[in-house]
Amino acid sequence: MTDGSSPSLALIADFEQAAEAAREAEEICRREAAMRIAALAEVRATAFRRLNLVRSAAKAIAEAEEPESAVPRARFVIAQMLGWEEASARQEDVLDRLTPFLTALATEASRTASPATESAEKALRSFEDWYRAETGSDFYALFERYIPETPRVDF
Repeated sequence: MTDGSSPSLALIADFEQAAEAAREAEEICRREAAMRIAALAEVRATAFRRLNLVRSAAKAIAEAEEPESAVPRARFVIAQMLGWEEASARQEDVLDRLTPFLTALATEASRTASPATESAEKALRSFEDWYRAETGSDFYALFERYIPETPRVDF
């Protein structure tokens, strides 16, 4: 028998190599897509947590009976959101660092903001930067709470 099978073996080897290259390219694309989706999900979660924080603080400030109680009320609401029933010294420090944002928000809400008043957004961004530099993590990660799945039992 002549060696007529060698061209077909070479063809099969070429197709195997092409198939393997296509598989590797697909795996790389899937990994990159998964990383991009995870990054976008993190940005989305942070944006909604920030929105919920600002919305809750603004509501607490608006519902305060006296202007002097607006910021302490907002601090209390945020502590509750974080699950800080009795804040530790470290947690009090975080709330103290967040207070300029709450004050700016209350000032803006009362419409007495002067041009020299720090904007609430700028104060919040400054707080977020401080927290990240201080802890190495995002402030809004504190809002992540693992809730274990419990089996549903019907009686």
